[in-house]
Amino acid sequence: MTTRQNEDTDATGATPAPESSTSAVDLIAAAVEVTTVVNDLSVQWLSARPTPGFRLLGTGTAEIERHLAAAIEPVTRRSVWSMQPHLPFDPGELMRTTDDRSRGRGLDMRGITTERTVLTNPLISSEHPDIHIGPAHFQCIVVDEVTAVVAGPNDDRGFQTAWLATRPDVVARVVALWHRTWERSRPVLAAGAKPPFTPRQCVVARRLVVGTKDAAIARELGISRRTVATDIADLVRRLGASNRAAAVLALRGGTYAGTHRASHATARADQLGEAPGLDSATAP
Repeated sequence: MTTRQNEDTDATGATPAPESSTSAVDLIAAAVEVTTVVNDLSVQWLSARPTPGFRLLGTGTAEIERHLAAAIEPVTRRSVWSMQPHLPFDPGELMRTTDDRSRGRGLDMRGITTERTVLTNPLISSEHPDIHIGPAHFQCIVVDEVTAVVAGPNDDRGFQTAWLATRPDVVARVVALWHRTWERSRPVLAAGAKPPFTPRQCVVARRLVVGTKDAAIARELGISRRTVATDIADLVRRLGASNRAAAVLALRGGTYAGTHRASHATARADQLGEAPGLDSATAP
């Protein structure tokens, strides 16, 4: 904290307002505005009133991901820019395969999430080393800057809805918000830092979470069971967990005593290219 003492006071000793406070509030206001527009259009669509260039894409994570993979990715030509306030650890393969296919086609893939993701998803910087961390106040995917997939109100069962927008008034707002948020974001990995976990360890972690046996993991990856056990032991250690079950809970963003804070410290230190110390280990 000593490094901020001179920054937090001006020549008179007074504490000035942060330079970014106004722009931060403006960003929140812009996100609220877009959310209101989307929710209003959603209600109109659900009421069977015409909403040209705006329709329901899907309800619930599985259905939304299927429609993104089948209907959106194949027609994308240039870019896919996402903004996700929270990206929990996902052991599934559909969206990962979809993203890999898009990268293989040379699409401009960018993503923004928040510090919350870093604290609850220990593998975020390993599975998404190019993602940025910033004040993401709205959930969306911008496709070729002419189409937007936006989050809408939950349905009666509590499942999230996603909406496909091509109408200019919605797309322009979403694109502008995404650009403003990107400008205020930073890479999840510090310059020169390497992802804390290897691609193979990430696969092992995903299989561990869904209960795949070591022998099955070894067969899938073409490695020995001893190597699988070594990778799992490293995951357990790096997550600050006491055993495999605690490691799974930590990967899921759980709060197992002695695991959650330790994994936060390890994740934060790994992304900064530092060793976790007392301050990071006790941070909320």
